[in-house]
Amino acid sequence: MRFPDKYRVISVNLLISVAISLIVNFSYFVFYLGSNTVLAGHRPSRMPVENSNLFLVLQVLYFIVLSFILLSVMTANIRKKSSAKFALQLLYCVLVCVAFYFITPNLTRHGEIDMQMNARRIFNPMLTLKSCFTLIVAVLYGKIFELVYQKQHMEIENQLLKNENLQTRYNMLINQINPHFFFNSLNSLAMLVRSEHNERALIYIDRLSDTFRYIIQNGQQGLTTLGEELKFLDAYKYLHEIRYADKLFFDINIDDSLKRWSLPSLSLQPLIENAVKHNSITLSKPFHISIYTDQETLIVSNPIYPKIETPKGTGIGLKNLSSRYLLLTGRNIMVERSAEKFSVKLPLIPPKLCE
Repeated sequence: MRFPDKYRVISVNLLISVAISLIVNFSYFVFYLGSNTVLAGHRPSRMPVENSNLFLVLQVLYFIVLSFILLSVMTANIRKKSSAKFALQLLYCVLVCVAFYFITPNLTRHGEIDMQMNARRIFNPMLTLKSCFTLIVAVLYGKIFELVYQKQHMEIENQLLKNENLQTRYNMLINQINPHFFFNSLNSLAMLVRSEHNERALIYIDRLSDTFRYIIQNGQQGLTTLGEELKFLDAYKYLHEIRYADKLFFDINIDDSLKRWSLPSLSLQPLIENAVKHNSITLSKPFHISIYTDQETLIVSNPIYPKIETPKGTGIGLKNLSSRYLLLTGRNIMVERSAEKFSVKLPLIPPKLCE
């Protein structure tokens, strides 16, 4: 169980308070271990053993309480830190030390326990040294605590900004799909109408409708199941098969047990679009895009048939897909390229991790 930040800070402050108390009372422990009756320079005959034990306990508890209060003051309202706030907290700590100084447990010459305010000499060099040490440690710890918090806060803000930037790029990619793909689809539909293939034109319209429905409904959702992505693929590949009649083929082999696994929506679209865009597709050299699963990975591969005159791609589609994968799943895609083949491996997410 993870405790809230407030309780974790209190626990750490308490542990540090105990450590400070043990350090400032180290000399008493040395005397106590050396003799149960000799403590702080007092003669054994004037100091009962019971008083020495009680005084040691009171000293330890006193500095635990003092340290804990100082640390609590220095670590309070850490989210609203400023120079003025730090100066005010430092002033509070000094006032607490002064106030506690007068109620410090004191051992009289006769071995009796009393408060420092009742001592013959108000100024006690050893007690002043211990109080100053406790104050300095508390202030330094408060400053270190502030710097660590600011560093963690900046890291969280940078990660949030990075995620927002990736999400913005993702939304821009989704918005760019529609007009680019829409114009190509209209050209293919016009070709069917001119050829008077009315039945195929109606099927094409249905597939085009299914494609845009998936883009609109699932494009902004992030993750989708492999089964849903394959339904989109069925409509999307039909549009390309009409556009590249008898020249473009899809070889699909998917393990049915993985269809409930998840991946970012529209992961297949940019890979198919890039394969079609950057390769030569002709009747003499038909183009095959293979989509299959291997264990827990979806693989999209195609042969490399470079066009004679093809402007160098920017790689934005693949970079955006990689960024979306990392943003939505925390996993990276793998790109493998050889002289004859180009493959992209997409890790699938188990159903339990998506719930």
